[in-house]
Amino acid sequence: MILYDAIMYKYPEAIPKKDFVLRNDGNGSYIEEWNLRAPIPTKEELQLWWEESKKSQLYTPPSLTESLGRQLTEERLARKALEESYKLMGQELAKLKIQSLQLKGEEQQ
Repeated sequence: MILYDAIMYKYPEAIPKKDFVLRNDGNGSYIEEWNLRAPIPTKEELQLWWEESKKSQLYTPPSLTESLGRQLTEERLARKALEESYKLMGQELAKLKIQSLQLKGEEQQ
């Protein structure tokens, strides 16, 4: 059984290494982290999903390139959102600085 394929069959929108982390210490693969809003699947469920994924012609696991492309897109969107936040914070800080200088000027008069 290939855990990655089983999980991606059941949760095609899941993001590997974010929503779940798989690990293999030499005794077989297992789920190290599970961050999806669903119970951690049992071995039986994983086996069933994997068998279904092999039968299903509708499901094709995303390629590594597709997965990396999706992650890159999400990171770019997050970076853009952070840049916008920083820009807004900079503008607010500039306004506060002007107000502070104006208040200091009024106090000196």
